[in-house]
Amino acid sequence: MSDEVPVMRTVMAVDDATFSLAPGQDVADLERRIESAVHDGGRFERFTVAGDRDVHVLFTAHTRVVLWGEETPGETATIEPVSVEWEEG
Repeated sequence: MSDEVPVMRTVMAVDDATFSLAPGQDVADLERRIESAVHDGGRFERFTVAGDRDVHVLFTAHTRVVLWGEETPGETATIEPVSVEWEEG
């Protein structure tokens, strides 16, 4: 039996890419920066994903972003990519 404690992770889909955000990533700040980038006509924003890797994404009015929380079994758990299908409107 394991002593692992469930950990809540934030996952972000940006168009066709899915990222597991690093623990401690300020999600509210990231949301504000993305909204600001879109409002300003587009801009690269940086965020950190699991494994302490920096990712830079160009956010524009055409970028589709979804954020959600997932509970994982523990710190050693990995998150599999999630398929996100967008409805064309």
